Amino acid sequence: MGRLSNLAAASVFCVGLAGAASATTMTFDTLPDYGTVMSGGGTGSPYVENGITATATSAGGVMASYFTPGTVHLDDSGTDATSGVMFTTGSVFDVLGFSFTSLGFNFLDTAPNVMGNIFIQGFLNGQKVVQEHITMSPVFGTVQDIVLGAAFAGLDAFSIEILYPNTEAFCDAPCGHLDLDSVTFGGIAPSPVPLPASGLLLGAAALGLAGMRRRKTRA
Repeated sequence: MGRLSNLAAASVFCVGLAGAASATTMTFDTLPDYGTVMSGGGTGSPYVENGITATATSAGGVMASYFTPGTVHLDDSGTDATSGVMFTTGSVFDVLGFSFTSLGFNFLDTAPNVMGNIFIQGFLNGQKVVQEHITMSPVFGTVQDIVLGAAFAGLDAFSIEILYPNTEAFCDAPCGHLDLDSVTFGGIAPSPVPLPASGLLLGAAALGLAGMRRRKTRA
């Protein structure tokens, strides 16, 4: 059946970030806030950091921080904030994990027990190859650190999305929302470090001296 299905938690979540030493993290530290994005007439999408590109999954959805700087705010419905983010790097990568802060639910009557309202998916060559549901805490301010296992390795796209709860209880729109942070990847080649101008000059001088030596030898 391949990797596609709701995988058992034991196969998806593991203790510790494998390969953490070579990890690359999107921290959203330079993502603009909602007011800045709206005043500029844009959507804040795409956002690029450390060789990773994040794009809003909602058509025309605004990707920005709202409550907490250095995070991307996700609403499950009723606003222009995006409900999810798609991550790409231009090559294959592993997803090691991510963190989010629950901002709770806006139920207007007895709150039901919401299950699996965070939907994560992995893709390869345009095909979905792995997916999983995660349950967001109903307690405002709860930080949840999610660690992913080998099922989320070898992908070329990865998405995180918050879903509107499928329940008969009366809920506002948005019903649930969160602040997403620290999406961590493995297997991403580091960006080349540009050589300082002084280094370029020294290199050119060395090549010039080598050329002079060869000419003297021939003479």
